[in-house]
Amino acid sequence: MYCPNCGKSVNQKLKYCNSCGERLSKAAEIDKDGTPGKMLDNVLTTLFLIVMFGLGILVGLVAVLLANDVRIEPVVAITFAYLGAVFGICFLLAKQVPKLIDARLKDNNSIDTARDMARLGPTSIANIDEYREPATSVTDRTTKTLDKVPR
Repeated sequence: MYCPNCGKSVNQKLKYCNSCGERLSKAAEIDKDGTPGKMLDNVLTTLFLIVMFGLGILVGLVAVLLANDVRIEPVVAITFAYLGAVFGICFLLAKQVPKLIDARLKDNNSIDTARDMARLGPTSIANIDEYREPATSVTDRTTKTLDKVPR
């Protein structure tokens, strides 16, 4: 692993660079709370739990209603209303999944870009070329040829 600030090779277990002190754990914090990866996991887990517990509650409710000799028409109406509510909630949660996936991919791409930039290394004084005069234009050269040259 390389430091994104100075480009020095550092151990992956370190949180700060030994040479410049830059925080290194930014790239490793992708799946912490509040980030798209963790939120995506939470949404998918919530969807699973809602469907499983919702269907379990529905089966239990229908069993109790039918055991108490309730007519079939209200049981069917309650079943459809309950299923509509559960799947409506699941639909609203599932609409957020593509947004979270896009945000997760965007975070991964920005971290990859930072890693690529770190591999380039910083520009130091040793890397800077000597000062060079800018190239003269065609007009400058032509007018200089017309100047008198001292002998």
